[in-house]
Amino acid sequence: MEIALAGNPNVGKSIIFSKLTGVGVISANYPGTTIEYEVGQAKFMGMTVTVIDLPGSYSLAGNTHEERVATNLLYERKSDTVIAVLDATRLERNLVFLFELIESGHNVVVALNMYDMVRKSKLSIDVGRLERILMMPVIPTVATKDEGIDSLLSTAIQLRRKSNFRVRYDSHIEAMITQLEGGLKEDEWDLPLRAVAVRLLSADQNVLGKASPEIKGVADRLRQEFAAGHGEDLVVHIQRDRFGEAGRIAKEVIGTAAMARKMDKSLTTDITLRPLTGIPILIGVLALVFLTLVFAGGAIESILVGAYADTGRAFFEDRDAQTHNGILSGITMGVSLSIEAMLALVVPYILVFYVMLSILEDTGYLVRVVSLLDGVMHRLGLHGRAVIPMVVGFGCNVPAILATKAMGSRRERLILAVLITIAVPCSAQTAIIIGSVGKFAGAWWALLIYVVMMGTLVVLGLALHRFIKFEPTGMCIEIPDMRWPSLKQTATKTYIRLKEFLTIAFPLLLTGSIILEILLAVDVLQQILEPAGPFMLTVLGLPAFTAVALVFGILRKEMALQMMMVIAGTSNIALVLTQHQMFVFALVMAVFMPCLAAFAVMLKEFGPRSTTMVALASFSLALTMGAVANLILGP
Repeated sequence: MEIALAGNPNVGKSIIFSKLTGVGVISANYPGTTIEYEVGQAKFMGMTVTVIDLPGSYSLAGNTHEERVATNLLYERKSDTVIAVLDATRLERNLVFLFELIESGHNVVVALNMYDMVRKSKLSIDVGRLERILMMPVIPTVATKDEGIDSLLSTAIQLRRKSNFRVRYDSHIEAMITQLEGGLKEDEWDLPLRAVAVRLLSADQNVLGKASPEIKGVADRLRQEFAAGHGEDLVVHIQRDRFGEAGRIAKEVIGTAAMARKMDKSLTTDITLRPLTGIPILIGVLALVFLTLVFAGGAIESILVGAYADTGRAFFEDRDAQTHNGILSGITMGVSLSIEAMLALVVPYILVFYVMLSILEDTGYLVRVVSLLDGVMHRLGLHGRAVIPMVVGFGCNVPAILATKAMGSRRERLILAVLITIAVPCSAQTAIIIGSVGKFAGAWWALLIYVVMMGTLVVLGLALHRFIKFEPTGMCIEIPDMRWPSLKQTATKTYIRLKEFLTIAFPLLLTGSIILEILLAVDVLQQILEPAGPFMLTVLGLPAFTAVALVFGILRKEMALQMMMVIAGTSNIALVLTQHQMFVFALVMAVFMPCLAAFAVMLKEFGPRSTTMVALASFSLALTMGAVANLILGP
């Protein structure tokens, strides 16, 4: 048996999925796209049930990549039950998507999620009445607290059924639906004929592509006649009728229209969404994130490195003292310094960043930032939704570049990808900035790098918007209520992200460290570094050995500082670099061309020409900014 989870973004669908499936989840890309969906298994009375988590969607019409994937999966997988996850505090808006699922003939069970927020608002939803109106099971759930999850699963398995509920469309539209249904044959469609007719009238390309020329001609004629007679597009009128039906139902089950609107009142008074108060709050949140990275990350680093120095480092040094072979000595010390570099850089700073990113996501604040900065993003040729890939980019540029698919055009995607690649430091670059400048030169020097990066982002964005002209597409985004994050969810997200990061980074670091230590042991490394010495010292004011760090930074950004620690033979880089040199090094690494993984994704998404231009631009800009910083700061 198979169950599909469907719903708008930010309704708690993924949390319900994780509660149902636990571990053993498989992520897969939909063929021909980079859009991911997840598949897991749930257990019920000895039965194994497959559960798929569809991408968040506002409509089955397929207006975005995610919606098209969700729509295709629904019809290709033909799941036995579809659990429609609705935000109980946004019932009217969420019902519209449910209507499409019902109309399409699926066996639907409703998960009325975030029900605790309804109780807190001192309102109530008449669930029994809602079930009678929709003619299907409705289960109140609070996914973050496991409330209703078992009941939801058992209901989805045992009480699934098709609903006979119908949206009451305008009489003219109903007449057109009836006319189209008369020309359709049931054995030619996997959908109910009413759904086919509505989608033909809505100019749904998935349905038009399968229709006969005669039926398409009739649908086109009916759309044109309606537009001429009513003065508006038929699709707009269909959606208006759906929202009208949703409003009527919400009024019946919540109480009065005034009470229904009361549940959305918090959005109009939400101080995080008003520029006058929202901007200072955003600055405060960013400052808190920065200070937490500097001080919490530094404290964790001191503890871990101190503990390792007394145990692991001493052990490997003893083994090295007993080794009289240069290659074996290189392997021994390479392993030791790799472990120390991971403990000094990756675990303290990247771990802390992922924890904070999960908290910002789960509280609902991240979505508010998107809405707050929509106007600012328009000046850069983007819209507020671009904030999400940018924030993701602070974790890793690879998924951030993939997330640019949420933008409406290739130009928007390209501008956003360039800004992410050049001006948004990923967690590895953040670890370099905080782990070198922040720790040894002071928080103000590290903050200055972020100020420079922010200025670079704005200037670069304005320039790209000027030279690549286009009109940004509009934004529609659901804003959930603020809520306390789930400790379990935060821990799970952090674990998954950190595990993925370490499985990629540590093998590369270990291999690179061993190679470097062997080259040091056999006196070859110095000969390799000599040609780069004059350039590094003259232009950037950096020692020659930092050239190796820059090269390894192309493989993985976090390896740059780690390799420098390996070459220096210490995690205390203040012994080999001055404060000004640390600043220049960190600034260059923050802008320097993307790592190979990000480069490969750019190549796939935008082609060799655009990718090469971005890589060359970031490389040139990094060296230019480093040279200017060296010139200003002096020796």
